[in-house]
Amino acid sequence: MAGKKRTAQQKTLAFDNEESKSSLLAPITENSTLGVSDTTLSVSELAKRIREVVDCPLLTDIIVRGEITGYRPNASGHLYFSLTEQGDNPASISCVMWKYSVKNLPFSVKDGLLVQATGLVDFYPAGGRLQFIIKKMEPAVSGKAGLYLLKEQWRKELEAKGIIPRPQAEMRDPPLFPRNIGVVTSKTGSVLQDIKNVISRRYPLPILLAGTSVQGDGAEVGIVAAIRSLQDKADVIIIARGGGSFEDLFVFNHPDVVTAIRNSTVPIISAVGHETDTTLSDFAADRRVPTPSAAAETVVPDRSVLLEKLEKDRRSIHDRMSWLLSVEQKHVADLKIRVEPNRLTRKLELMHQQTAELEERIRRACLRRLSVEHEACSAWSVMIQKGVKNKITTARLVLLAQKEIILGRDPYKPLERGYALVWKEGTLVRSVKNIAKDDRLSLKLADGEITSIVESIK
Repeated sequence: MAGKKRTAQQKTLAFDNEESKSSLLAPITENSTLGVSDTTLSVSELAKRIREVVDCPLLTDIIVRGEITGYRPNASGHLYFSLTEQGDNPASISCVMWKYSVKNLPFSVKDGLLVQATGLVDFYPAGGRLQFIIKKMEPAVSGKAGLYLLKEQWRKELEAKGIIPRPQAEMRDPPLFPRNIGVVTSKTGSVLQDIKNVISRRYPLPILLAGTSVQGDGAEVGIVAAIRSLQDKADVIIIARGGGSFEDLFVFNHPDVVTAIRNSTVPIISAVGHETDTTLSDFAADRRVPTPSAAAETVVPDRSVLLEKLEKDRRSIHDRMSWLLSVEQKHVADLKIRVEPNRLTRKLELMHQQTAELEERIRRACLRRLSVEHEACSAWSVMIQKGVKNKITTARLVLLAQKEIILGRDPYKPLERGYALVWKEGTLVRSVKNIAKDDRLSLKLADGEITSIVESIK
């Protein structure tokens, strides 16, 4: 390990694998790098040779399946336990999982749990112990049952963090008249076309497509990136995928996707699968709809309904004006009957002229009032849009400031400037008084770890 990088060669091993046993127990030949000597070895020299034996591709980046036994958590955050196999060929190996790997563990560790672990075999000279260093671990249950187990584990963790479900008070409605629509979905397929058809029919708007794969291993990375790419561009975001099996929709249960949806500064509509399909993303979104077409109908108004309302208002104004004119005309007619026509002819003509002028004034006044109301509505719309934009900008600046504070407190940040963290037997070394000659130390650098032996202390 020290000063020597292992070649990555992933293998899956079981404790009763005869091929693995024969390879591990192969004798050291004259051509071996260890050599053969009759010289009496010290314990440290023997330990060094053992480490060189296990430092081989066969024992590096391997996958081991077994049952967790003897689990004991450590205050430092590391996990210590054994992987055990029962049956005709019982076997057990000590395991350790360092805390930087534990933080990515998607489930709780406990005795009796069958797991599949990826890592490498190492020899710990100070304890005379051969151990399996685990980098990644997951439940060994396969198929749909394993996915259901993983989804349940993710659900509990997301609920514990307060990410899901989104409180009703925090659910945001899409803007009444959005300027554009962001869509996160596959570039191919019918989903995107369905959304385009609905929006073009109801209320044509620009569509900002963040195309990405929406199923399969690693799809969560693309979905998260797509959501983030639309944060400062779209007024509302639709995350859409057509129907499929539980496995096809499983990526929308991934914690990274759920967290990205929950942290979005833009309202998100979830339209994943059919009405009976439910993913963890649905609980983080501002609104969940059964289909992509329904999502498109949710984010834009219906142009025909708006036009119908405008026409209804126009007819109402016209009818009111007609009624007012009819009343005035009737009043004039009554006066003509009540007075002598010959005496009031000139006066009636004047009243006719005044009536016509009044009609014109009323018509112009109504048109002016409609124009003023229209301008007022437009001004309010601009003010509201500016206010929302300012709030979004302020929130983004606050988040960026908090991000800088968090990054500034990262204990591993100084490592990028050449510093190192030193551990002895899993404990951080704070003074040379805590170490002695020949102690085995682990040095954490920015891009990896180094194991060293103390030769002298000054």
